[in-house]
Amino acid sequence: MAEEEAADGEGEEAKPAKAKKAKGEGGGIVGKLVNAVGIFVLALGATIVGGIINAKMHPQQEYVLGPDGKLTIKEVKPEAKEAAKEAVKPAFYVELDPPLVVNFDDSQSVRFLQVSIQLLVREEHSGETVKLHSPVIRNNLLQVLNGRDYHELMTREGKEKLRQECLKEVQKILTKMAGAPIVDDLYFTSFVVQ
Repeated sequence: MAEEEAADGEGEEAKPAKAKKAKGEGGGIVGKLVNAVGIFVLALGATIVGGIINAKMHPQQEYVLGPDGKLTIKEVKPEAKEAAKEAVKPAFYVELDPPLVVNFDDSQSVRFLQVSIQLLVREEHSGETVKLHSPVIRNNLLQVLNGRDYHELMTREGKEKLRQECLKEVQKILTKMAGAPIVDDLYFTSFVVQ
């Protein structure tokens, strides 16, 4: 009997060891799948980041067809890069003074809009041309501003849409009156709705 108990005692200790070994082996299908997906994601991320870094470090070359019919790499001269930087002329701002004031109907009351506008030009003498034609510009801008929806004017998108419409109107006037749009941009420096 002692032998049986000893054999049983060994068997009980041996069984949990075998059970632990069976559970710990390989981690099962789910574990292998998680590992495979993790490795795939890491490899994909490394490929993408490496491609971005490579594109930044080595910009794509431009090719031109030579007179002999062979493709050659287009050379970018340092002077051309500097000339492109110098091509941007300084900014001059022309204020339409006094501010424009228009009224419009809201369903509940009469509202007023007061807008201060500055125009961006690239040449100093263009500012004089804008001032010369400012009566026409002011007239047409008042017509563009008039009759707006109060709720639309209170949104950022509504103000930006109005700004773009005003810019197009000013460029149209100056193209007609001076032969060129002259104005590069238009800014609202004050925008008050009451």
